[in-house]
Amino acid sequence: MYEGHFHCGGSLINSDYVLTAAHCVRKLKKSRIRVVFGEHDQSITTDGETVTRVVSSIVRHRNFDVNSYNHDVALLRLRKSVSFSKSVRPICLPSATREPSGKLGTVVGWGRVSEGGNLADIVQEVQVPILSLAQCRASKYRPQRITANMICAGKGVEDSCQGDSGGPLLVNSDSDDKLEIVGIVSWGVGCGRPGYPGVYTRVTKYLDWIQKNMRDTCACIR
Repeated sequence: MYEGHFHCGGSLINSDYVLTAAHCVRKLKKSRIRVVFGEHDQSITTDGETVTRVVSSIVRHRNFDVNSYNHDVALLRLRKSVSFSKSVRPICLPSATREPSGKLGTVVGWGRVSEGGNLADIVQEVQVPILSLAQCRASKYRPQRITANMICAGKGVEDSCQGDSGGPLLVNSDSDDKLEIVGIVSWGVGCGRPGYPGVYTRVTKYLDWIQKNMRDTCACIR
């Protein structure tokens, strides 16, 4: 949340850090950011399951390009660690060799349920097919617009939308069927438009960056 209003999504990757999109934290003051965990229905203000944290620092990728959205990744360090519970758990990072294309991914967030519609009160999830880099470059986007640091996912009306930014694109692990984050909601043209799949930051490209910038902490890697 920013200044009391829903702003972007993010993913808890350990007790101290949240992974999100760089464009979500551009020009924001950390003192005005509140990270809410365990939220399900935003219309309910008294929910005993939620945990709120203040942000002590923002780490945005230094090469983030506001025009192309290349390197659209950032970390939020929490001022106070989060204790895990039934409703607050970290998501694992993928292995460096993880290739999610061809799999069915899940996008989770409170974004608009349709292009130009209202933000959702209750957390939504949608299943989206993950495309290969070649398939994405063969879509209606200009091929050079899609870099190797990006993933495309979506078909027909199944897509992420405005307000989902920073949230996760999840797939099931090959080893134990648990979820891992392979993408961060980044950009797109409209929502669910034919020929324009949603574009996500490819997490495997930033594993070293993530580990380097999480001071004295570690994350679960599948």
